[in-house]
Amino acid sequence: MTSHPARDPLDLVIPEPQRAYRIGLIGAGGIVTGSHLPAYAQRGWQVSRIASRTGAGAQAAAEQFDIPVATGDWHEVIDADDVDVIDISLPVHLQPEVCRAAFAAGKHVLVQKPMALDLDTARALVEEADDAGIVFAVNQNGRFDPSIRAAKALIDQGVFGHLVLATMELRTRQPWQTFWESAAYPRLMVLGMSIHHLDQYRLLFGEPDAVTCITTRYPGQPWPGESIASYTLHYPNGMLAMSLDDGFPWLPDWSVTWRIEGTDAIALGRIGWPTGGHSEIKYANAAAASEWVEPVLTGKWFPDAFAGTMGALFDAIAAGTEPSNSGRDNLKTLRLVEACYQSAAQRRTVPIEEIPL
Repeated sequence: MTSHPARDPLDLVIPEPQRAYRIGLIGAGGIVTGSHLPAYAQRGWQVSRIASRTGAGAQAAAEQFDIPVATGDWHEVIDADDVDVIDISLPVHLQPEVCRAAFAAGKHVLVQKPMALDLDTARALVEEADDAGIVFAVNQNGRFDPSIRAAKALIDQGVFGHLVLATMELRTRQPWQTFWESAAYPRLMVLGMSIHHLDQYRLLFGEPDAVTCITTRYPGQPWPGESIASYTLHYPNGMLAMSLDDGFPWLPDWSVTWRIEGTDAIALGRIGWPTGGHSEIKYANAAAASEWVEPVLTGKWFPDAFAGTMGALFDAIAAGTEPSNSGRDNLKTLRLVEACYQSAAQRRTVPIEEIPL
């Protein structure tokens, strides 16, 4: 008999939902074929239909993942009787219309982050979903990254003592999707990428009191939105959570790293992106500072986290509850996005209470 090593208690476990529902996908870009569909296929979840704007992308994805119906008309997915949940992954400005059509058809929705270009539109979508009795979730998948979930477990166990400082550093090249190059998208880094870190900080540390943010573009940048952002979340207990999100590097040394410091312990992490590798974490306590504990994380951000977001929606539908990644919860993340932009524009620290939900 083959023996297997025991799974580390901090390793990411995506529980199987109470019930799996039939999925209709709208969008067939790289994030869908590289993460959504592999995650669903690994768990045997049924994808009944897929649509893309031209139909060609949907057909290619259908052939690769054995999806029965592919189309260039997203209405055919929403109106189908063999679809329970609509998974939307489109350019941001197109998503609200599709969400509203799904609500009207009585279909539950998982929509790619950001759900909308601005907080007002997002707030309206949440209200419309509530009025229609729809379970509405946002694919804020970064909160299911294995290293982030491990850090959350350590925080919940009280390992860090009094939390003092958290930092995160992103190195990439913006934009990672071509639609962000359009003049219709005056916002880029914070809305498109920093939103992951803002949501992860909310998951780990709760709601901050205020935000300070600086953004900039780089010389000769051809797209209108900001490519570099630095921001700090101020917490009621004096803790600071900071991030530098750099979309300028012309070297392919992309990475996401983080650090959490407390009076009793310090943890370091690396998210397994864009290599597709495993995320990493190690931590040491003050009593034995030279002895690092390095749990082995077998899960991955891509694609495992995408099963986390959809699975949370499945469970909420079955239980008649609100998922942890609900549209209503995500308004608080979008409020932080808006606070960052106000802070950068007005060159001041913005109290969160100034931005109503």
